Amino acid sequence: TICVVIAVGIQFIYYEHPVNNPWIAEEELKYITDGLETKVSKKNGLTSCLPVLITTVSGVLSSLMSHWITKKNLISLNKLRKFTTGFSAFGFSLCMAGILLAGCDAIINILFFALSLFSLGIALSGIVISGVDMAPVFAGSLMGVASTVAGIASVLVPVVTGLLTTHETLSEWRIVFLINLGVVGSSGLLYVLFGSAEVQHWNYLEGEHSVDVATKETKHKYQTVKSIRNQPTQIEEKL
Repeated sequence: TICVVIAVGIQFIYYEHPVNNPWIAEEELKYITDGLETKVSKKNGLTSCLPVLITTVSGVLSSLMSHWITKKNLISLNKLRKFTTGFSAFGFSLCMAGILLAGCDAIINILFFALSLFSLGIALSGIVISGVDMAPVFAGSLMGVASTVAGIASVLVPVVTGLLTTHETLSEWRIVFLINLGVVGSSGLLYVLFGSAEVQHWNYLEGEHSVDVATKETKHKYQTVKSIRNQPTQIEEKL
């Protein structure tokens, strides 16, 4: 209901172009329009989309590779999740260190940014999906909590970055990159040391003690619902 209200309300206050907005100030309009549809903005747009595209590709490739490794039983699921998470976190940290050493070299910085986001994409087959491994029954709730924390962080990070880079100097930006390096690197290390992809005991309902039992219960419920839904069709065929 809330989403519907928000979606309807946006239609009355949303405008596709700043010129059509009756509430925008003249100075704000001039500032926005001066930066639109220029060669610089187009170049920045192309540069910005490249890391996102690489992250998507790396996430898909790592997920397919992890699925293949799991299917072939080459290593345990727990070791696989830790390896991909560690590789992702430490790869990102190395790229941040490369940015710190690159200085103002634009090409090298873009390369390291792309590689860092490529590394983060690998985490999709690691810590990102580990909630489903730990508790399949409560996977939705776990992913919801994780997404909430990530959403809060995505709001706070730009604010903190703005406070740390008031003068836009190289030394200030190095502090930001060091924080990124420390947070992601330490998080990956903690998961490698203490994380687990094993199914937790609180995942099971009363009377269930293993994944096989839970799976059988789920299959039985599914077959029951399916047979009830198919009853009208079966009666019609007999008639």
